[in-house]
Amino acid sequence: MLNILRHLCFISTRLGTDTLTEYTFVYLAAIDILSQYPMSAGAFLKKIQPSEIGKIPRHPLDRSMDLFFLTAAEHLSFILDAGVAEKLLTPAASPYLSTDGDPRLLPIFEAAHSVMLNVLAAPHNADLAASQIERYANLLTKVARLRCFVLPICTTHAQQVFPRLLSPRQFRLAIKQLVRITSPPSLISVQRPLLSSIILEVVHSRVGSAASLTSQPIVRAGTMQPDQNHVNSMSEQCTLVYALIDSLPVIDVSDLEDWLPTIAASVGSIQDPTQRDAAKYRFWEVLSTGDMDVARAAVCVAWWATRGGRELLLHGEVGTSPPTMMSGVLRDK
Repeated sequence: MLNILRHLCFISTRLGTDTLTEYTFVYLAAIDILSQYPMSAGAFLKKIQPSEIGKIPRHPLDRSMDLFFLTAAEHLSFILDAGVAEKLLTPAASPYLSTDGDPRLLPIFEAAHSVMLNVLAAPHNADLAASQIERYANLLTKVARLRCFVLPICTTHAQQVFPRLLSPRQFRLAIKQLVRITSPPSLISVQRPLLSSIILEVVHSRVGSAASLTSQPIVRAGTMQPDQNHVNSMSEQCTLVYALIDSLPVIDVSDLEDWLPTIAASVGSIQDPTQRDAAKYRFWEVLSTGDMDVARAAVCVAWWATRGGRELLLHGEVGTSPPTMMSGVLRDK
């Protein structure tokens, strides 16, 4: 059945699989059945693998076949062993992680990033993730002179990814997932205990140089309307700060006390007043609406109430309350 759907994918991708209910039902049912047999799933992906792994084919039909492969790999990546992920999935997705901004490649671009995130998140791929995740984080957050997010694909030029191809919502989700993967109790955190802080620092270091103007909506190929999944309502600078805020619930408890004031100070650096106020509300929402577990919530309450957190977020300054002293003690002049 999956082979039949694969040979029809040049039609389904053109129309959009979301609009074909019967196609979606049959496809997901077949994927569910195949996922019960990891050996067969690996053999199926090897059978339909791209004809030229590591390259973007010229012919649209070959690219539609690659899209089907990446979509199937996204669903099956958690049950495949690390060898298949390293030798097949990662090389097949790599060329589509950086495109020339062609909106016709947008669905394949999204599928490739989804495959990479799933491969990195799989617990049995800890060794592979430890070697690839830092490069992938830099790939997401590298900033060019034009103050846009780019992916370096060779030594002579770089190509724009966010906000032209990657929406703020997708970028925030990707960064949060990377921090989650590299924070305890994951196996990667044992091998690379500083990796989650490195990822956060990479994002934080871009805030000052990121563009402060609201990005233009992404337009799908063949249409004149913005893609509803890619409507950008915030600037690149604000998106970076939101990515840091969204990561608060998954930051290691031992690092949370250090990152709370850093992220709160980043909120104050947003140039647009409206977006800055919205970021303050989002920060408070993360702290107060149950996103934190008990241990992280205790750290946040102590920081907010007794360590100047409220003053830093709302007014941009650290609280200056006098130190607690015994009655009758003379203060130093």
